[in-house]
Amino acid sequence: MMDVYQSMLFLPESKPYGIIYADWIVKWWKWILSIPKERNPALDKIGNYVNEGQSDPKVMFLSGTFGGPVIRRCKVSSEKSILMPIINYECSFADEPSIKSVEGLKSKCKSEIDDIKNISFSIDQFYLNDLAPYRILSPLFDVHLGENNILDVVQQRTLMISDGYWIFLKPLSVGRHRLTSFGSCQSGKIMIGVTYDLHVE
Repeated sequence: MMDVYQSMLFLPESKPYGIIYADWIVKWWKWILSIPKERNPALDKIGNYVNEGQSDPKVMFLSGTFGGPVIRRCKVSSEKSILMPIINYECSFADEPSIKSVEGLKSKCKSEIDDIKNISFSIDQFYLNDLAPYRILSPLFDVHLGENNILDVVQQRTLMISDGYWIFLKPLSVGRHRLTSFGSCQSGKIMIGVTYDLHVE
């Protein structure tokens, strides 16, 4: 089974398209945070806004949710890889003003993701339950938060860091594919699930 996944996934130690995994995660965050709430893919229930802000010629970004399960349907090019979080957490000086240091941001992210115990990912009939190798800490990065951003903070530039579990799929074969991911914390207060029904063409 692992051989199947290794043929379908970029492993965390790899450099997809010459860029390390952690830097792709920074690109993902800058993408999702650049899109206003009214058309942000993370708040989308059915997949209407999946294509918002997609500009990379080789990689399509997919998002999770802010809670609860959703089913999204969309088209994907057979020439594009897919990067998506199973569950992730960001921390910045904008949305955590009580934190005054980079180490504080890092510690907050780590504690939140350390609490996540129930995570899974599947593509079609293949299930990957051991996701420990796919936990990635981003570097500290600079980000612009525009008006009506999904963090609900005033427009500003800030420093941010992220921790979480990620899947980076190589281009899929033409046809129909289903991706499912799930994550929750030990207390059950956070439950995130998403299903993508993809039409690859």
